[in-house]
Amino acid sequence: MFIGIPVLAGLLVVSGVLSTLVAAFLWNERPKSGTTPLMFVEISLALWAFGQAIVLAGDGLATKTGGYAITLFAMATIGPSLFLFARQYTGHPSGASRELVAGLAVVPAVVLVLGATNVGDLAWVDPTLVQDAAVANLSLSYGPVFWGVVVYTYALLFVGDYLLFGKFVGSRNVYRKRTFFFLAYSVLLTGCHALSTAGLSPVPHYTLAPLANLVFGSLSLLVFVGFRSYEFLPLKPLLELFGSRSKSLAPVARTAMIEEMGGGMLVTDHRNRVVDINPMGRKILGDPEARVVGRQLEDVLPPDIFVDDADVDLLDPEAAGEFPAIWVRTPTGEKRCFDVTVTRLDGDDGAAGRVSLIHDVTERERRKQALEERTEELRRQNEQLDEFASIVSHDLRNPLNVAESAIELARHNEELSVLDRAEGAHDRMEDIIENVLTLARQGQTVDDTEAVELHAIAREAWANVDTEASDLQLVENETVRADRTRLLQVFENLFRNSIEHGTSEDGDDVTVTVGTLRDGFYVEDDGPGIPEDQQSEVLDQGFTTSENGTGFGLAIVETVADAHGWDVTVTDAPTGGARFEFSGIATDESTVQDEALT
Repeated sequence: MFIGIPVLAGLLVVSGVLSTLVAAFLWNERPKSGTTPLMFVEISLALWAFGQAIVLAGDGLATKTGGYAITLFAMATIGPSLFLFARQYTGHPSGASRELVAGLAVVPAVVLVLGATNVGDLAWVDPTLVQDAAVANLSLSYGPVFWGVVVYTYALLFVGDYLLFGKFVGSRNVYRKRTFFFLAYSVLLTGCHALSTAGLSPVPHYTLAPLANLVFGSLSLLVFVGFRSYEFLPLKPLLELFGSRSKSLAPVARTAMIEEMGGGMLVTDHRNRVVDINPMGRKILGDPEARVVGRQLEDVLPPDIFVDDADVDLLDPEAAGEFPAIWVRTPTGEKRCFDVTVTRLDGDDGAAGRVSLIHDVTERERRKQALEERTEELRRQNEQLDEFASIVSHDLRNPLNVAESAIELARHNEELSVLDRAEGAHDRMEDIIENVLTLARQGQTVDDTEAVELHAIAREAWANVDTEASDLQLVENETVRADRTRLLQVFENLFRNSIEHGTSEDGDDVTVTVGTLRDGFYVEDDGPGIPEDQQSEVLDQGFTTSENGTGFGLAIVETVADAHGWDVTVTDAPTGGARFEFSGIATDESTVQDEALT
């Protein structure tokens, strides 16, 4: 023997402690991950290690045979535990039913009693102490109970390994690596047990298996803490040994469907870690080569990629159901939309994880948005048609009647002076028709915009209006995206309105101010202002407080704002005059950024 007894006993104690730590970790995971059978495997290994440590380092025959009894019980327990774990892990329908567990527990219970009593030398025969240098070693012959435990354990281990092997060759990604780890673990324990039974172990008694567990016990702690620890497993060379046989054993149809499906599939465990993802899922995430498996879902899909903050609820480990039309910004800066269906995976002791099916519906949602915009445009045009019909039937009828009456009087009385009334009526009809045409043109949705400087367009509009002696003040400047011609019409109409209604009865001229807001601009004057009860009506078509007004000037202003997608509000200026605020306007810089995202 190349290792001293004290050192060997110490290593066995370390092995037992490692198995105990793994069992404690599995106990904490038990409510959700269903790892109870695996926990009993680790407990069995711990008992095995501690029992052999007592056999080696114990004083007296009774102590050493007590350690042997503990070892025998651990051997009888590890087979059923691994078998139950394999069934549950590979998804067998009956899993670890109570009836099966009770049936498998009979042999360990009997072995526990017989090992403690050794009735009729069933557990061991002729135990003696053999002095070797300064150490007394236990020597005994195996009884029928031992050989029964060997047959019972090997049979269960063989079936469990067969189930794990089938899972190994038919799994993908982290499941294949994890299954390989468990399969290798089970085969190693079986092999060490067989070497010890055949007398080929380099260490005495049955210490080889718990000593080998020193390596796998350490790896178990790493593996159970994080899926990335599976990366150390050399699977590619091993899979090449199976070649086509591995492929023939795999559920090809299901695997091909998942690999080739048009939608993305992403699986997370009860800790919200990604444990599987198909190629389309990687593509949807924006980086097909990114390492995703083993990472937290919040790291793979950080909350700041969601356009709508409410969609972050999708990351909640308890979330399930349908999540339609979720807009995200991909790592490349592109905005895309997805429908996500989340299904909970329920284990024996609670939720075991979630499966998310992801479908790219960006083009569908863009078509839907375009259709909604077109529908809104048609609705606005229909409203304009109704308003134009009202104008033709009402506003044009009055001056037309005046003109007809004046012409009739001129014919009968030969008074040419009444034709002035007809001329004035025709002028009014011309103004109404011109304003109606303007409304029709300005009401069309703005498709093409350009960068427009507010101060420059305000100066140009001021020059186009008969401003008399009024003043224009320009404060903060801004460059916005707009249809230049229509924005010019807005300023011209607002300036005319301020001059016509803002000049006092004493003849004091009005001062008009143009400035910027956080997301827009304003136009205000220092005139008498607009009464509060009229502020909600002044933008309506046909509303006017002047006998000569058509009621279309400010209506055109609102129509242009709507066509741009802006909001316009009428309020009081700080000086007491009228103030028109335009909001929801993108500056030139922010608009360019939005276009890059879409």
